[in-house]
Amino acid sequence: MRTAILVAAAAYAFGARAQDLSATNNVTSLEGTWSSNPSMSTGGSFCVPAENKFNPPNNTGISYSFTDDGFFEEAQYQFDSNGARPECIAAKLIFQHGTYELKGDSIVLHPFESDGRIQVQNACAAVSTNVYYYAETVTFKDWGITIDQSTANYKLQLNAFDGRKLAPLLLTARPPNMLPTQVLYGTNETGQAISRKRSAVFERFQKRYSGASSYSMPSLMVGLGGTLAAVVTFSLALF
Repeated sequence: MRTAILVAAAAYAFGARAQDLSATNNVTSLEGTWSSNPSMSTGGSFCVPAENKFNPPNNTGISYSFTDDGFFEEAQYQFDSNGARPECIAAKLIFQHGTYELKGDSIVLHPFESDGRIQVQNACAAVSTNVYYYAETVTFKDWGITIDQSTANYKLQLNAFDGRKLAPLLLTARPPNMLPTQVLYGTNETGQAISRKRSAVFERFQKRYSGASSYSMPSLMVGLGGTLAAVVTFSLALF
């Protein structure tokens, strides 16, 4: 009886449309914005790709949004500790959006490569505020939507590719808060190039690697105080 009341309350609060997208224990659709805390959300001004800028919220956290027709958006604001140098805690901000597919019990995210951004902030590093292109295909091994007993809200549990449980996410908006579900930077949906003025640094980079067939590089090790590193897939630094 209590479970039925909780389901009804959550459905009323968010205008839920029951739709099982995977396992039988998913009590509602994947559609919506899901967040680890109320201050963290996709959409809005968390990341402005056109300006190569992040606007960190008051608290760290992660947020994912999904549409029922196959689009996703990801926003992360996390701190990475440094055991050797506690004063060198690094903040990492990530934005991606693109399409997703369901493969059995798994969810696979396919980002629009030209739109993703990452910024690593570390006061102990020589350069702490650069923003880079970022594109990482993400696989969640499995997932489930249940009712959170303490809030009577829908709760999304995503498990990483290795089965590790990620922070549970509560439904915060339906329909989801998302930037337009199309390529925003690089090439638009009509095939036209979306260009911006290239910086002098970009021109030097292009000249140096003019013999290569592509200016994309598979990964970048961003040094954090000489002890912490993050591997990211990117094209080149934005300035």
